[in-house]
Amino acid sequence: MDEERIHLMIQFMETWIAADPAALTRFYGAGFRAEALPRQNRLEGVRKKQIEAALNKATKATRRGRYHKTRHAPALLAKIAPGRVRERCPACDRLFRVVGDLIQAA
Repeated sequence: MDEERIHLMIQFMETWIAADPAALTRFYGAGFRAEALPRQNRLEGVRKKQIEAALNKATKATRRGRYHKTRHAPALLAKIAPGRVRERCPACDRLFRVVGDLIQAA
């Protein structure tokens, strides 16, 4: 099998969500604290516990309440900008490039 086609989940989906603070701001509205999110350009190096803590801190004062995986993640994943996620998560960019190439080749 071609190594380009092997992709492992090296983080969790909240890393992709945290990569787009503008989408989070639009979703959560008043009380959202974008400054609580990690500022690193490469979010895949940030530990899961740090992302979770940042999302909790950023969302705790919003009308939607703290980030919740099953209540909030589906809507957020539909709203985040793929380009922004790809900029901050290189493994995501690689996955999207490989899948895009496979689709074009088909």
